[in-house]
Amino acid sequence: MSKSLVRAAVIGASLVLSFAGSAAASSDDAWMEFQKEVATRCKAAATKDSGVKTWTVAVSAFGSQNFGMAILTGKAQGGVSVKYACAMDKKTKAVEIAGGEPSGWAAR
Repeated sequence: MSKSLVRAAVIGASLVLSFAGSAAASSDDAWMEFQKEVATRCKAAATKDSGVKTWTVAVSAFGSQNFGMAILTGKAQGGVSVKYACAMDKKTKAVEIAGGEPSGWAAR
């Protein structure tokens, strides 16, 4: 192999690796923003439904193919624990919640 061909291969490999690194960082940032959006929208929906203002939120890192997912827990008046499941449509950003009342979860 000639020196110029080796040099071109090394430069090409370096460029590919640098683009791959920045794409991964950008993707990580995008997932962090997605997770924040799911948490924010889900908290707003659960607060509107329950009046609870302080939540502990567990957001699925990537969700499903079509939905961002979260579980929210909080304390209603009187210290009663409430729990919500939340799904946010990845395309429309529409949010749906389920749960809320302490008896709203059935263990099977």
